[in-house]
Amino acid sequence: MDSKQTGKIIADRRKVKGLNQIQLGELLNVSNRTVSKWEKGDGFPDITILPRLSEVLEVTIDELLTGEKPAVQIAEHTEYERKRLMKNYKGCLIVAVFAAVFSAVLGSVTEIYCIWAFPILFYTHWEIMFAAASLFATVASGLIFFLAINSLRCELSKNEVIKIAGNKAIALFMLNSIFPISFLTRIIKFAIPRHPSVAAAAALLMCAAVILTALLCIKKIKELTNENTESNS
Repeated sequence: MDSKQTGKIIADRRKVKGLNQIQLGELLNVSNRTVSKWEKGDGFPDITILPRLSEVLEVTIDELLTGEKPAVQIAEHTEYERKRLMKNYKGCLIVAVFAAVFSAVLGSVTEIYCIWAFPILFYTHWEIMFAAASLFATVASGLIFFLAINSLRCELSKNEVIKIAGNKAIALFMLNSIFPISFLTRIIKFAIPRHPSVAAAAALLMCAAVILTALLCIKKIKELTNENTESNS
């Protein structure tokens, strides 16, 4: 038995329960000085007090005696954290996809309509507002998804994160590319109004670049996934 480890567990659990040393002592019918000695590792709770101490602090007697969490509790805690992180990740993914779709639809429709209808770059304040809203949604989508992936790294390895979020990241990247491509196409058409075919060719090249990047990323994800599977086997 390690009195220092036991004292640390008592102190940590007491704080989690929102108790001070006096309150814990009253619940156990001991003085706050006795509780302080336990927490400093200068003494050990009497064997008769352990059941009540375990009940108040909501820890097992084994944990108090050894100063370590049982393997079953560690596994349960790890599984709980994993489920919590996956739930948060899925929520963030839904929001990120919604923002990406919003940006793609609003931004591309606005830009395509303006390419067809107006000979100048910015015609009305509504166009500017729609373009700004699409840009904000694109940035927000990428940022939310990045934060979701970053939170997964708290409990999961790099390969696990890639396996879970890799394909979603590629799909989100392609969705978020629609508005920028349509906006750049309009800029090119405005710069050379007498050659609309150049703007169309530029748009096709940008789409091809996005698709090629996505395919290369998919290939890399498959390679990493296969490597991880082989190493586990």
